[in-house]
Amino acid sequence: MWRALAAVMALLLAPVTADAQTFDGRPLIVTDGRDHAAPAPLVVVLHGLTGTSGIMQRKTGFDALARRHGFVVTYPNGITRRWRDEAGSADVDYLTALIDGLTQALGTDPAHVYLVGYSNGGSMALRLACAIPQRLRAIAIVAMTQPRGSDCPGARPLPALFIHGALDPIVPRNGLAERGAFEGLLPMPDTLALWSTRNRCRGKFPAQIFDQVAGADTAQITRYTGCAAPLSFADLTGQGHDWPGAAPRLTFLLGPASREMDAAPFIWRFFSQP
Repeated sequence: MWRALAAVMALLLAPVTADAQTFDGRPLIVTDGRDHAAPAPLVVVLHGLTGTSGIMQRKTGFDALARRHGFVVTYPNGITRRWRDEAGSADVDYLTALIDGLTQALGTDPAHVYLVGYSNGGSMALRLACAIPQRLRAIAIVAMTQPRGSDCPGARPLPALFIHGALDPIVPRNGLAERGAFEGLLPMPDTLALWSTRNRCRGKFPAQIFDQVAGADTAQITRYTGCAAPLSFADLTGQGHDWPGAAPRLTFLLGPASREMDAAPFIWRFFSQP
């Protein structure tokens, strides 16, 4: 399927800068930050539950980074504003085809495909980290812990960054228990332990504490050591469930918004490390 679609996309996306397109019947936004056609990284940004590609484009700031650093960023859409992150999901097939199609259509570098997932998009990214790790260079997970039952033991090491708010009321740091068909979410310490094992880390540095804005909240960055693939965790003590760096919204539902981190530049620095 994707080979034929990629041929169509090559015509649709050739002059793209920041434009809405479709792939396999779903709308998506693609921003090409290159000033000339050359192989470049591809960053795929997945929205949260009830979110859209447009919301993620506006709130994250990845477009400006793409133009500054010369990469391509795309914001796809889940069906009915959610991603199905279970094993064998059609969304796994869709996103795999999208990555391959964009790589062929736009000439991006298949060895530099990065995945960013926020909330429900984070659980989808973690599913893809099990399903297609060979296609991914690194992942960044915002406001999500590891879903129970999707830890894919024996999977290859994969660079991973987790960013989480200590005051997140939707995905608490202590995880969520199983409920009916919902398998639950691991606590963040268990998530990091699982990824430390996967990435064959030997230890971790003491957390670096950054306090850039007046107030009690801080950003505490932990980097793991001796790893086969990098692993880092950013703990935002004053952050709720929204995207770090976005203007505060729905704080009654999502919790407070810390100004200690703008997530997109921090993620890109992690992706850009050798």
